[in-house]
Amino acid sequence: MRAALALAMLAGFFVLAVGLFAGLGFLALTLFGRGDVEGGAILGALALVIGGPPLVAMAVAVWSSPKPSGVVLTRATHPELWRHVDELARIAGTRGPDDIRLTSEPNAGVWERRGTRYLELGLPFVAGMSIGELRSVLAHELGHYGGGHTRVSALTYRAKVAIGAGWFDTTGVLFAWARLYALVAASESRKHEQFADEVSVAAAGREAAIRSLLRGGPLGEAWNDYQRWYVSLAVLAGRTPPLLEGFRAYLDHPRRVHQLREIEPLMAAQEPTSVFDSHPPIRERVATIARLFPSFGVAEALDERSAWSLLDGTAPEAVAALAGVQGPPITWAELAPLTGPLLVRRYADGLRHAGRVSKVGETLNDVLTALSRAELHKLTGAPVDASLTPAEVHDAAVEAVTELLGCMVSDLLVTANRATLELNWGGLLLLRMPDGAAVYPDELVAPAVRDANRVPEVRFRLQALGVDGL
Repeated sequence: MRAALALAMLAGFFVLAVGLFAGLGFLALTLFGRGDVEGGAILGALALVIGGPPLVAMAVAVWSSPKPSGVVLTRATHPELWRHVDELARIAGTRGPDDIRLTSEPNAGVWERRGTRYLELGLPFVAGMSIGELRSVLAHELGHYGGGHTRVSALTYRAKVAIGAGWFDTTGVLFAWARLYALVAASESRKHEQFADEVSVAAAGREAAIRSLLRGGPLGEAWNDYQRWYVSLAVLAGRTPPLLEGFRAYLDHPRRVHQLREIEPLMAAQEPTSVFDSHPPIRERVATIARLFPSFGVAEALDERSAWSLLDGTAPEAVAALAGVQGPPITWAELAPLTGPLLVRRYADGLRHAGRVSKVGETLNDVLTALSRAELHKLTGAPVDASLTPAEVHDAAVEAVTELLGCMVSDLLVTANRATLELNWGGLLLLRMPDGAAVYPDELVAPAVRDANRVPEVRFRLQALGVDGL
């Protein structure tokens, strides 16, 4: 019923837009015919202002359609992945995809175009989940096929293009109608997600469904962090390290394992919600699965093997293209000393700039002095997101300044030839001192950022390492 209502509202929306344009245009022509040039011009202009944007949006939407992107994963190159997809499609009672693509987005999705079914899998999911968890993701997407949700995906896509273009603010009537359609469509989409979640549980199991839902967000954060710090080394060098292996090494580091487990419940608890969301929040989906499918204390058999193996056969150059990296091959061990100094200088300069703008001062001594006066937030300025709580703003400031201050210390020691940089999958780079000792910059400066009373302690340790100007 809600799907029919949404379609009816969508049709009514464009009928209203065309009606306003045609009605005002007719009145304008009538006035012109009566010799009222001024009145006709006003109504004509009003017709263009009110009815023109929706008509342009309709034209754009008619010619818009989703297009397949990413690396093609064929049956010949990835037979084991296709075996899982075929098996899950049979369990779900639906026809599987005709085309599977690997993308760089931490997500998964399905859609149809002219009878061809497409499945897009995010590299972070395949590389970071277990096979059991990934099977749950696959079963969820196949549930959209089985529920017939992808049959209207093209129409929904065009509606989003048209209404999401932001061209309907010229009249309160059209804007209100567009918002009402978005509300009804989101409600229907959330029902689709619940159906797909139920298919996921039936095909892959309750435990796998819950774990994959909780793990998706943290894997997205991990992928973004990996790209920001590690992939950026490759971009700076114009060289191509083994990117898939690098992300796997990142995820397998004990510190990353702990971090991801720690933020899973936090991200689920803090996820914002809106009546216009097409997906219910993760915490609600997990609670619904737990309520509808109680475990009865029976442990499920879950394939804990890494889904990473399903990417065997993926060409390294294809992964490099997804990550925006190009150039001749290089090992990660060779990459760190080559471009690490450039990266830490870039972020150190960012902290120096913040010090100049805030009048705190741009030297390491200036920054430490400001921290000793509890002036952390002078270095970060006012938050851009007004919805953040004071605690969230403070945590973000601590994290940002810790990273930047660690880079400043690294920059000073490397520039003075008192340390060299090595790769550290648990925290980007480590400093190797002349005596062979390893120093982790973030861990070194973090106490001073978190607690003003510990600045003297950190200052003493930096002096012992040979940092000048303190």
